[in-house]
Amino acid sequence: MISDNQFQQYCTALFRENTDAILLVTLDGMILDANQAFLDLTQFEKQQIVGQSVEKFIPVQKIPPHYGLQDGVTDIDTRLLMLTKEQEQVPCLIRKSPITIDDKEVGYFIVMKNMTDIELLIEQYVEDEVNYRMLAENINDVLILMDKDMKYLYVSPSSKEVFGFDHENIDNRAPLFNIEPTYVLELERLFINTVTNGTPFQMKLKAWHEERGWIWTEIKGKAVYDGQGRFKHTLLVARDISKEQEKEEMLLYFAYHDNLTGLANQRKLKDCLQTASEDIKKYPNIYTLIMLDIDDFKNINDSYGHEIGDEVIAAFASRVKEVIADRGLVARAGGDEFVAVLKNLPKEDVRQAAKDINQRVQEEIIIQQTVLKITVSLGLFVWEDPNLSGEQALRYADEALYAAKGSGKNQFYLY
Repeated sequence: MISDNQFQQYCTALFRENTDAILLVTLDGMILDANQAFLDLTQFEKQQIVGQSVEKFIPVQKIPPHYGLQDGVTDIDTRLLMLTKEQEQVPCLIRKSPITIDDKEVGYFIVMKNMTDIELLIEQYVEDEVNYRMLAENINDVLILMDKDMKYLYVSPSSKEVFGFDHENIDNRAPLFNIEPTYVLELERLFINTVTNGTPFQMKLKAWHEERGWIWTEIKGKAVYDGQGRFKHTLLVARDISKEQEKEEMLLYFAYHDNLTGLANQRKLKDCLQTASEDIKKYPNIYTLIMLDIDDFKNINDSYGHEIGDEVIAAFASRVKEVIADRGLVARAGGDEFVAVLKNLPKEDVRQAAKDINQRVQEEIIIQQTVLKITVSLGLFVWEDPNLSGEQALRYADEALYAAKGSGKNQFYLY
């Protein structure tokens, strides 16, 4: 379990310590912050960056029509030229990722990956194989040359560190020998396309590491031609992105889960209800919504403090999740309110589910040598009308909860 403060520290560290240049910008493109990698790459001071338009550093005439800063396009890698303090142009892969708070976009991270060395390597190989190999010996990414039949021509020595296998005698290896099988067909398709049409590609997949097992890897490929336009070979650049993927998955997890309880949050609940609505329209399925509220929870906070109050919420959430198990989703709707969404629960079992929850949560909770006993009110709604939206169904469950509380609490009411 991670606190809001720890999560904030994690996001801050991710921004500051990332080796890629990152700008934090408003929706209209004004720069709020820049990480150290951006300052190192451009040689600007931070005070020269903050408050400026991002178009000063990524000129608007360089931005393709589909990548305007004011449009809704995000999470697409685009090759653009970034300007340094000396007005030098640096080729970068640039990705604009939204920052969302309470389901509302409030700004963007613009992440820039410097492609100077990679593009230089491609050019150097065409002109001078010796220089290419000298550069390849020292690059952190793995450089791979393959002929049109996917036979290995060369693999850089960095393959030992990145993937754990020796680059020598690589010509005896089967094509794509260390690629996870589910990705092979798509990678082959992209490879054939770049050989045939010269179209560069980029793909995220899992590759085998001799010691670590399957690791997330990014592969970029580009066909290389001679001066007469004849195909020579395909250059592949492979890099280990397992740490970046882990961070991405963690951020995605926290975007859809409550920090205190680990349950689904309001955003996840909203998506679940939308999916249920579409499902009911297509198939004769039934969903049961259970809205739960801890009785007199404010008294616990007032009497024992918010720290113990948080512990009570976490224990309550764990017990509800334990009862629901794999029968459905349990989400924290806010404060001490929770919602369970169960698919195709037999109607005769709806009341029993409420009783099971009620019985489980009334068991004693012991926190810091303090013994507490809580009760819960539940509102239930059986949703099978295809004309009903998720918001309406949730409102009916809420009305049932209100009726349960009005009947004396520690009860459930079926709408």
